[in-house]
Amino acid sequence: MPGHFDDIRSALDRVSAAWKANDGSAVASFFVEDGSLINPFGQRADGRTAVAAMYSEYFGGMLRGTSTTFNLASVRAVGDNYAFADGEQAILAPDGNVVLNVHIAALLRRDADGWRFVDSRPYVFATMPS
Repeated sequence: MPGHFDDIRSALDRVSAAWKANDGSAVASFFVEDGSLINPFGQRADGRTAVAAMYSEYFGGMLRGTSTTFNLASVRAVGDNYAFADGEQAILAPDGNVVLNVHIAALLRRDADGWRFVDSRPYVFATMPS
């Protein structure tokens, strides 16, 4: 749905702004209270508090000074207040070089404050065996 697409793209822009501040709690605020994240390294965080802790740890180390951008490819409505979003996410070093490119697949829910992640699965495509 076009409205969902634009609204979710705006929500992802706000996630990018929170990420640029390297604020784990602010990034986690874009997850529902019982949301989950499995990051590209296979680590799982269940619940907003755990997601905040994961991002805060990374922003204190390997993601310090990074920013992120999203390129939303598609949104599929799942009922009135849920949507499945699919796209690309780039994580950028302070100098603008790409640190990591991932594909992101996520279920989102709309609440009074906008769209939030229910389950987010950023991942890297595997190399096909030869």
